Amino acid sequence: MAPVLAFDRSARYGAAIVAMLVGGYLGVATDFSSIVQSEVYAGTIASDAPLQSLVQFLLVLGSMLTAVILLPTSGWRRLGAVTLVCVVLLMWVTFGLQHAAGNVVHPVTFWRFVLDQGGVVLVAAVGGWVIARGRHPWTWTVIVLAVIPALITPVLVEHSFPSSAIALISQATVAVVGLGAVWLAVWIDGSIGRAASRRRGAHEEGPDAVASDPRPTDEVQSSSVR
Repeated sequence: MAPVLAFDRSARYGAAIVAMLVGGYLGVATDFSSIVQSEVYAGTIASDAPLQSLVQFLLVLGSMLTAVILLPTSGWRRLGAVTLVCVVLLMWVTFGLQHAAGNVVHPVTFWRFVLDQGGVVLVAAVGGWVIARGRHPWTWTVIVLAVIPALITPVLVEHSFPSSAIALISQATVAVVGLGAVWLAVWIDGSIGRAASRRRGAHEEGPDAVASDPRPTDEVQSSSVR
């Protein structure tokens, strides 16, 4: 009889990893300029490119949400992660369209930094993953690493790198920073957990050590003072 493959906790975790990787890659590799152009030149573009970019954006959003939903975690953590992913990506699209239309322009450097595609994808993917996994709140600080792509891209543009090279470097940067941020969150969470366990162990062993010491109580207390 053939073995039955169960979609258990481990399978859900693996599927969530794949979905988040797919969403992150599509988010940083997809060119959404046709959506921007369709907003700026509304009614003049006779092409299905804007529709294609819209579908691609929905695939990015859907992949990340699917990853969060598949993760074996509690409902409130899943809700927090879903909220973060939706708010970040939808606000990015909203302000990106307004910026392209000229409604939100100044300060130029600020909006170029905030709307950096790689940085936004990292905030949504890493932030949603860390929240859904239930890591220690201190692990949320790894989201700060999302500024790295936004700092690298202007340097590449200023040095006149070709657009293909900028795209490849941005994709590699997002991949390395994203995986590094997730594993850094695991390390921070583990370090804090081990430190808390040691403190609890020391607190529990203190009274037991005094009670089990064969010496008189006065001698034990005096030695502890010394």
